[in-house]
Amino acid sequence: MNAPQEDVSLLLVLAGPAGSGKTTLCERMVDELDNVERVVTCTTRQPREGEVDGVDYHFLDDGQFDRAIETGAFLEWAKVHTNRYGVLKKSIQDKLDHHIDIVMNVDVQGVANIKAAAEQDELLSKRLVTVFILPPDLEVVRERLRGRGKDDEAEIARRIETAKGEVKLWPEFDYVITTKTKDEDYGSLLNIWRAEKMRSLRLG
Repeated sequence: MNAPQEDVSLLLVLAGPAGSGKTTLCERMVDELDNVERVVTCTTRQPREGEVDGVDYHFLDDGQFDRAIETGAFLEWAKVHTNRYGVLKKSIQDKLDHHIDIVMNVDVQGVANIKAAAEQDELLSKRLVTVFILPPDLEVVRERLRGRGKDDEAEIARRIETAKGEVKLWPEFDYVITTKTKDEDYGSLLNIWRAEKMRSLRLG
């Protein structure tokens, strides 16, 4: 499937609580759409089983992450739970310069940082679209996290506490998708993408 026609590339940023399905949406969009790619995020957390450095994340130690901050390499970075995550400016700019749409998922704090950066960059501001993935309730999130089998109950409880604050921030986003089925959520995301592609044609 192709974009409606040749146009300005977009930076589509998804955020939402852990277990909201944002990673699945990003992966499906990249798999099914031409000229849409994801950006690999840097993190200080340890790789999970099956994760590959440079594919799932750029896994950095604390010293490497500190140096990236000091040199201004990050578009945004944030501490989430006990780990740090960051998006490299160069990884974003290279794709946008080559007319490639970007879809990425970050934590809510990260979106705020990206929006702040966009306020200082007219080109980025025109290309940035933010989407909040809102679960119907936090018990759904709890069950999804349990179903993934990646976190113990203490970690799940911590993520739920974080989610309580995150869901209050949905009004700050351009769009909100209240989760239903995977296909319905993906259809909603595609509609947002298509609408923004057409808007970019009108605005130039």
